[in-house]
This record gives sequence, C-alpha cells and structure tokens, in this order.
Amino acid sequence: MTREGFTGVVANAFADQGFSAEAAQAVFPAALFLPGSDLAPIRVQADEIVAGLTTWQPDETSTGIVEPPMIVIEADDEASLRDAVDHYLVRTLHSDGLPVVPPTVERVEWILRGTDRSPDEVLGTVAPRRGIATVRQVAVTLAMAGGRPEYMPVVLAAVEAMLAPAFAHGLMNTTTCSVYPVFVVSGPVAEDIRLASGYGALGPNPLRPAGASIGRAIRFVLMDVGGAVPGQTTMAIYGGPARFTGLVFAEDTSSYPADWASLAEEQGFERGANVVSAYAVSSTTNIPGGETGTDDAALASLHRAAGTIGIPNGNYWDPSFNPRGSAGILLVAGGTAGGLSALDWSKEAVQEYLWERSKVPAAELGPAIDVWWVPDPSILEDPMPVSMSPEGIEIVVAGGDQSGHMMWLQSGCCPEEITSATVELPARWSDLLDAAQEDLGPIPAG
Repeated sequence: MTREGFTGVVANAFADQGFSAEAAQAVFPAALFLPGSDLAPIRVQADEIVAGLTTWQPDETSTGIVEPPMIVIEADDEASLRDAVDHYLVRTLHSDGLPVVPPTVERVEWILRGTDRSPDEVLGTVAPRRGIATVRQVAVTLAMAGGRPEYMPVVLAAVEAMLAPAFAHGLMNTTTCSVYPVFVVSGPVAEDIRLASGYGALGPNPLRPAGASIGRAIRFVLMDVGGAVPGQTTMAIYGGPARFTGLVFAEDTSSYPADWASLAEEQGFERGANVVSAYAVSSTTNIPGGETGTDDAALASLHRAAGTIGIPNGNYWDPSFNPRGSAGILLVAGGTAGGLSALDWSKEAVQEYLWERSKVPAAELGPAIDVWWVPDPSILEDPMPVSMSPEGIEIVVAGGDQSGHMMWLQSGCCPEEITSATVELPARWSDLLDAAQEDLGPIPAG
C-alpha cells in the first residue's frame, strides 16, 4: 500500500530486497496518509489489496546480475559528441542537468590509474535500486564529473563510508527531506589533491577544485547506480543546490589547538591518517560572529551558535538520537578555535556549553502528535536536548584563519552516526601528483 507519486519508491524497495521491481501495489491518494484523514478508500480497494497478497505474480521470473552492453554514440566532432552524450543521459534519466564529460573507455582507464584496486571489486549496493557499485562504475562517475585520477582514492573511501550500514544511505536517497551528504577529508591526501580546508572550504573554489568533482561523482553514484530520480524514486520535496555536489572539504588540521582532537581522531584514527568521514545534513546555516578576543566575545559567539543549533529539528530526535549520534557539525575557523583555546576553552567544554544552551523547551516543540519529527514520549525531556550527549555536537575546524563566521551543518535524514573509511593510495601516487602539477600548476599556498 502506497500513496500517489511513490510507486517508483515501492518498486525500488522491492528490488532492494531481491524481488521483482514489478511490485503489486494498491495506490491511494496522498491525503489518505495524513493524520485525521478519511480511511474509507481502503474499503473500496480491499479486493485489490487481497489480490496483491494472494494471487498476483510478476512477469519477471529470472534472477542474476545483468551486465549491460557498452553504449555506442557516434558524432562528427567532439562538440557534437558532448551534446549527444548529454542528450542521451537526460533521456535515460542519468543526468544531473549539467553538462558532463563523456566517460569514454580511454578516460575511464585514465581515472582508474588512481587506484590499485581491481576495477571489478564490489564496494556495495546502492539503494533504492540496489545497483552494484564497483570500482569501475565509480571511475565512470568521476569521469563524468570531470574528475582526475588522484581524486579516485578519496571518492572510493567516501562511497565506502556512505555505504556503511550506520549511514543509512537508502533513507537519505529516498526521503522527502532535502538532505545531502557531507564528506570531511583528513590527512595529507587532502592537500595532495587540492581539496579546500581554508577560505571557501565549501566551494566553489578554483584554487582548490577537487571537492566539486568528487561530490558530483558521488551524486552520480546515488543517481545512476542507486536509481534516485526526483519525483519517481527519490522524494526530496525541494532538493537544492547542495544536492549537485554535496559538501566535500578537508578539516584544517594545522589550525586545531594542541588540546583539541580532530574529527578523524574522534573517529578512532591516528593523527595524520588519510580518512574520509561521512554524514548527511539538511541545511547549512551561517552564524555571524566567532570572535574570541575576550571572554565576553567568546561567550557571545558561543551563545549565537547555541541559538542556531537549538531551533527545533525533527532529525535531531530520530535515528541520530543514540549514544554515537550527531545533531550536526559546527564549522569554526582557525581563529575561533585558537581563540577559544587561548581562553582555556577545551573542545569538550565548548560542546558542553553548546549542548546545555541549545536544549529546546518542551512548550516550543508543538503539539505532541504521533509523527517522527516530534520527540517520542520515551525520550522526551524538558528542555529537550538536540543529542544524547555533548559529543553529539561535532566541531570541525575549517574555513581559514579568520574568525568572523561559523557554520552549522544541521543533521538530516537519516544516519545513525558519522561513518568513516580509510583512503588507500596507489603505488604510483607520486607520479599522479607530478602529472597534476604539470596540468594544473603548483599547489597554491593556504
């Protein structure tokens, strides 16, 4: 039983479980699924429901992995070829709406120079369609996104982190929430591939272009392997610009105070390890301030951050409300982190302050209706915390040396926790970086 507009979601859900995507469905008006609606239509379609449960059979009866044939597109010149590829991808619902680089065999082989892993290695299946993501398919998406071979190790680690069960990417990829993934890269690999951690960390950034291509490649994985087509199989009501590339940036490890742990370290990795950490967020909110020159300035900055974090958000109290869950990620620039530390604010003390002052009075949560975005009575407190503990407000240093602003990345549907994966560099890594310097010039400072 489903509502109008969600038939594609149901078909993919069946395919996700290994059944035919031809799922027997009884489709009802969307209004039927709202609290207080008239349920009379269920009786009218009772026979349809019974038939679907007892007598319906799919036309497709065979099982197995299908390897589609190579696509051949002919054109008179390169410009015509690009147009033809773009048109083909739009017609077949594999496009994000922007021009792509044709993923020719030669270009994909070039991208595959960025890894020593077998092109046929399976990374996992991508919901809702449960397409099988191989190393080669990820290389195809990176080629389409205009990426380079040296980006490949980070893209593979990002996909692995996203496919971890605790990330619940299938919910993220189908929900009505306009959610998108965020990937925080740690370790020297970020500098090697020109990934931004300072000014303009969230992009666009021609000085540090890697994040855009990496994020777009991952969106192609979600769309083309996972089958997430808006209004058919992914039901994000609004979508948004961040869904084109997600957020891909590096934490500014050089600006962390000595007594502040990095995100990678909090995820259990040693300082300096090459790691990608993944989460899903539903918005980015700029917080003016971040000055920490005096005790009062620091308190004013933290007060503004707590006020932003404390706006009621149902995603706080759903899957992420667990001991390892996160309400979101607060980005602070190096100047803010250093200033707080100089005033004897440890990272843990900052988290404690924000957690206590972002609690939401129960009266501001609205009527206690039975929906997921209102805290369940079993966890309800007054005031209601945004996470189970202060550690659920993650703090990451990025954005340069200044301290004029902070940024709150508010949690979205539906990861249980931040997930991470190690970046595996190929044996020819130094050769790839030499080639990148020849193509793009020296890595810019800062």
